[in-house]
Amino acid sequence: MSDKKITTEKVKYIAKLSKLKVSDDELEYYASEMEKMINHFDIISKVDTSDVEPMTHVSNFKNIKRSDNEKKSLKSSDAIKNAPETFGRFIKIPKILD
Repeated sequence: MSDKKITTEKVKYIAKLSKLKVSDDELEYYASEMEKMINHFDIISKVDTSDVEPMTHVSNFKNIKRSDNEKKSLKSSDAIKNAPETFGRFIKIPKILD
């Protein structure tokens, strides 16, 4: 019995689940590529990570929060003063959909 974990039948099955079309000529190639990936995972799984603290993010950034304070803002009439065209209290823009 071969010690290959990924067979062409498994590639066909995975391709069917993934809704991918894989030709018969490509089955052996993908089987060998998937076998290489599985071998890499086997190597990685043997690494001792007992002293490594689990992490949730790859960076040390924290969520920066600020208080939501109300500030004085422009009146709508002042905000549209520099608009090239207006329609009532709205800024008129060029038509983008027909």
